[in-house]
Amino acid sequence: MPTSNPVDDLHTEYRELQSRYRATPTRDQAQSLRYYTAEIAFSRANPTDDHVPNNVIVWVRNLLALEAFVAREGRMPRENRRLPAGTISSEEKGLTHRVRAQRKAFADGRLSSYQERRLLCIPGFAFQPQEDQWQAKFILYSHFTDVNRRAPRARSRNASEKTLASWAAKVRMAYWAGTLAPSRIDSLNNLTIWTWGNRKDHR
Repeated sequence: MPTSNPVDDLHTEYRELQSRYRATPTRDQAQSLRYYTAEIAFSRANPTDDHVPNNVIVWVRNLLALEAFVAREGRMPRENRRLPAGTISSEEKGLTHRVRAQRKAFADGRLSSYQERRLLCIPGFAFQPQEDQWQAKFILYSHFTDVNRRAPRARSRNASEKTLASWAAKVRMAYWAGTLAPSRIDSLNNLTIWTWGNRKDHR
């Protein structure tokens, strides 16, 4: 029996939604169904009807272009100004710009539920990548201290341990500089093994 993927599951859910709430959808459902219907039309090589708003058509095209890039390259598009000129193609730069635009739209509450969930079906996509990275490091740090009953050491021969120690040092610097978010401070204070050190050590 073939296994389903996140996109198929999402499409199945909205196909059922379309049949159940054809006459009385909520505002979010109606907006979501517009994007779902447009994507299905594209997947069948059947351009959408004239009544479909242009912004919906453009969004679906950009979504499929991003998905195709990730499938081909095995990663999200990069934005790294330290790379030599010409390393990043115009296609990749354009996709990076569109990814930023989607993250901004998400932060502003301008995406429908379907748009949010459909973007998250793309491997590596995140609306808040920095927050996701911080949480991932926090989980690794918490696991390390729970298992080893001590904090990671900066002079360890283990590369993973040194990375965690470096992360903790940067977190403490942000704390003493007054730039660490209160929610992160609370999370760290709840760890079994954690100290903030002294201000003079993190200048």
